[in-house]
Amino acid sequence: MKIGSRLSSGNLMLLELIFAIIFFCLAMAASMSVFGNAYEMSTRAEDQGAALRETDSAAEIIRSSETKEEMDSLFKSAGFTGNMETGYEKLFCDDRYRLTISLSGSGKLIQADMLCYSAKDGTQSEPEEPFYNLSIKHALKGGL
Repeated sequence: MKIGSRLSSGNLMLLELIFAIIFFCLAMAASMSVFGNAYEMSTRAEDQGAALRETDSAAEIIRSSETKEEMDSLFKSAGFTGNMETGYEKLFCDDRYRLTISLSGSGKLIQADMLCYSAKDGTQSEPEEPFYNLSIKHALKGGL
């Protein structure tokens, strides 16, 4: 004698409900992943925009300075640390990014090399590859 089991309508409904729950859980996971990636991309774009603005601001400080003393005071008032000989540095975006400025030159002509790095812990001794850099030359009235 064979004992067969047939699915009743209640069992079929329960099975259908389980498949629907699994489907909606997978759809929710995919949606959360898409929205999470979009948020990370947006945050990264905002931070890199801030890096561009900080670098441009530093370039304007250099271009508007007529003497090295004026340049030094403008960098200090903008929140940079350092001096003309060692260069300047600023951490921004909650210390996630670092802008370093190296000044070199002879006589009245100076060259500024500005590099933006990702400073993951804010205290890296050796920064990563810069994701934005800018070099400018400027002639001072007072010389270097």
